[in-house]
Amino acid sequence: MSEILSSPLFMLGTVALILLALVFVLIPVLRGGSGGSRLARRRRALEELREDLDPADYRKRLANLEREKAEAGGSAMSLRGLTGLLAVSVPLLTVFLYTQVGRPDGIDPDPGPNGELRQILGDLTSQVRNEPEDVEAWNRLGMIWKQLQQYPASEGAFRRVVYIDPENQFARVELAETLLYASNRPTLPEESGELLESVLADNPDHEKALWLAGLGAFHAGNQQRALVLWTRLRNLLPEGNVKTQVNEQIAELTGAPASGPAEQPAQTAMVNPHAGIGIPPPTRGATAPALTEDAADSEEAADPEDAAGASIQVEVTLDPALSGRLTGSETVFVFARAVNGPPAPLAVKRLSASNLPTTVLLSDSDSMAQGLSLSTFPQVQISARVSRSGNAIASSGDLQGQSGAVTVNETDRLAIVIDEVVE
Repeated sequence: MSEILSSPLFMLGTVALILLALVFVLIPVLRGGSGGSRLARRRRALEELREDLDPADYRKRLANLEREKAEAGGSAMSLRGLTGLLAVSVPLLTVFLYTQVGRPDGIDPDPGPNGELRQILGDLTSQVRNEPEDVEAWNRLGMIWKQLQQYPASEGAFRRVVYIDPENQFARVELAETLLYASNRPTLPEESGELLESVLADNPDHEKALWLAGLGAFHAGNQQRALVLWTRLRNLLPEGNVKTQVNEQIAELTGAPASGPAEQPAQTAMVNPHAGIGIPPPTRGATAPALTEDAADSEEAADPEDAAGASIQVEVTLDPALSGRLTGSETVFVFARAVNGPPAPLAVKRLSASNLPTTVLLSDSDSMAQGLSLSTFPQVQISARVSRSGNAIASSGDLQGQSGAVTVNETDRLAIVIDEVVE
């Protein structure tokens, strides 16, 4: 019942349909009770014929009309009672049947992780239709199609980026990975290897290219090449889950923990952080990334100690000067994106504008895809956006607020004020 009451539009539609049903039910009943008007017409006709009728015949007919009128009075009382009963019972029975055999949750269904991605996918598709040269939108399309395991569509999006911008390293690496997933084999396709080598020639410290190229070398039997690539990658990574995974792969490859660089001394800073390790360990093959459980509809912050991996509490408030622009039914997205990383969100929460101000917890459990999480990146930017259309893509008239770059490991809590109007 709470789902029904929370939707004014649904309520209005329900009332209109119930009234329409009452019209069809009550009109035949009321027409059936129109005998009183017929008796009145017969009485008037009898009075007009009074002069032409025998007095005894007139009195007999008049007596019959009075008797019928008395009987009709009792029938009218019954019809009024029936009418009142129907007027009350039809709406009550409609609501009862809907709550018992209908789907109240269908008013505002939980989209789940795939539903969130498909909603963003629809917005991006419209965007690239209007702006076919938008490289970032094409990259995001490719990432979402890949997360949904629609590899031909993902390949097409990344190839579009490479056509527009042949030097785009992000698209070349993601295309290489997409071709690997689509092949359903652990060994790198030839084109994937060529793409990765071209990226490493331009940027020897590209982390995901190092990981994928090392994976290809491992499955091709070139363990020395895999060790060189993964050791270089390990020396680029900050402490965290990703570096631990790489160390485990090196240990499995060598039979002992890898302790030193194979090609160069350790780096102290990470250049152009990327999407981290997006493929499971080689011993399990190159399988597609699994979507994690969605927590996007939570409206209250959980205890940070209960969140797995990295987490940031975000206090979201609305500038009082903009409060008059909202009705309370708008959708609010709170999300984190990597600084100098992929455009896809690392963590997302969705709530209603009626909940503002509020505090939400962004954590690794809010990631929509493996390899894209807060733990993967040293710095992120947190944003809060009020969407009038309910779409995840910003549009003119939306309201938003953003933080600067924050270090994940050093930030437990921050505040964001929604104080900008998207032009």
